[in-house]
Amino acid sequence: MTKVLIILLILLVVLALIAIRYRRHIVMGIQVWKAFKKMRETTRPAEKQVAGRNDANVPLVKCVKCGTWVPKTNSMSLGPNTYCSTVCVERSEVRV
Repeated sequence: MTKVLIILLILLVVLALIAIRYRRHIVMGIQVWKAFKKMRETTRPAEKQVAGRNDANVPLVKCVKCGTWVPKTNSMSLGPNTYCSTVCVERSEVRV
């Protein structure tokens, strides 16, 4: 048990010496990390707000083939019929 404590003590001393020697680099790394974190936090809400506003104002339409409700901007209209994707257009019996 004492051998383990001595080894841990030696490791702590070595880590402390490394931290003292490279303290400027460690501080700079922490500052860079905080800057990246702040940039990431400031850009996320803007993306969510734009997506939320667009989705809230766009009416939903129902796919003729599968019955899925999709935003009108993401749908495909062929005459009076509205489809959710190209897969549903290909599966339907209506050909253009």
